[in-house]
Amino acid sequence: MLVTLDLTVRQAARALAQAVQTHAKLEIEPRPEVHSTLLWGSLTGRDGDVLQVDLHDFGRDLPLAPLIGAMCDVRTILSGQLCMFSTFIVDVGETSVPQRILLAIPPTIQIANRRRFARKTPTEPVPVRLTVPGNPTPFVAILTNIGPNGLACRVVSQELDELLFIGDPIRLDFVLPWSNDGFSLVGNVCSKNPAGEEHHRIIGFEFTADDPPAVERLRGALTEETARLIEKDGAL
Repeated sequence: MLVTLDLTVRQAARALAQAVQTHAKLEIEPRPEVHSTLLWGSLTGRDGDVLQVDLHDFGRDLPLAPLIGAMCDVRTILSGQLCMFSTFIVDVGETSVPQRILLAIPPTIQIANRRRFARKTPTEPVPVRLTVPGNPTPFVAILTNIGPNGLACRVVSQELDELLFIGDPIRLDFVLPWSNDGFSLVGNVCSKNPAGEEHHRIIGFEFTADDPPAVERLRGALTEETARLIEKDGAL
């Protein structure tokens, strides 16, 4: 399953800086009504609100002038993650060697990862207490799904959304309803997505190795519950 999330303004700026520094390879897909083939290039610099991309044209002279002003989708790999954004072509350099296009800085950037494990959705509301380091007051969220490596919660606090950034650690305290087992785990924020209502977010957390026995105990509880449900449904 492909999970995507929007980076914050700060994270997007950091990602663009990394892409420029590493001369990231870009796959550029102009709108098909303008250009029918993919363009490949290296991000070689940034000048204000414009990204400079040197194309890998394999010796071909591409007709680039019709691309000026065209919208396009761009994909690249940064730190092992697929990054995607939409933008438009500001200008082109048909006669330069290599050929070059200039892209406008995108308003948003998304990252995508494949979820590695199936997750269980609770049949009743399960509160999760979220404790942010340095913040004395915990927040309460509602569990939306949980798996061996992480969980996701629905939060209704705009303040919490502004406190947490991708990669930040947080303490997660909850009780599994089918076993009454309590857990207190540390997780890192791995996704933030709209929940369909104003000031509501679905925030995903990936468990860390802070307490391996507790994580293994949780995985055992999830495995047992999955096996019980399969047997109850007559699949075994």
